[in-house]
Amino acid sequence: MKAKDVMTKLVYTVKPEEKVGNAVYYICRYKFAGLPVVNEENKVVGVVSEKDILKAMYPTYEEFYINPLQAMDFEEMEQNYQEVNNLKVKEIMSSPAITATLETPLLKIGSLMILKKIRRVPIVSEDEKLVGIISQGDIHRAVFHCYLPYEKLD
Repeated sequence: MKAKDVMTKLVYTVKPEEKVGNAVYYICRYKFAGLPVVNEENKVVGVVSEKDILKAMYPTYEEFYINPLQAMDFEEMEQNYQEVNNLKVKEIMSSPAITATLETPLLKIGSLMILKKIRRVPIVSEDEKLVGIISQGDIHRAVFHCYLPYEKLD
């Protein structure tokens, strides 16, 4: 199986200049774990995930070093969530994005996910434009359905 056989073609995206709050809206509204970040030409420049957003709420090493007691104030961190929502996506996204092509074998994409500790891979065309996305769940469903038909589960 190839990426083109399994990918989700309708992909919600954000632009690097958008506020993180826009990404949060899609992540919460549609129960995504992350979104591709695309430029004006629809080329993938990064990925923003729940993990990236949560990480932005925590203090930096420098802030922790300067004032460890304040840096460990978890209630204050939670109150800073609105500040994180007002950041630009490009400030917290993971970049460069790990992508695959339409012809990439499905289990190769799964291998990339395991090696890079990621849960989704944007799929790009020959001209590097976003055409789909594959999650770990997509791979599991495709492989399990193909090689372990439900009739055999009875």
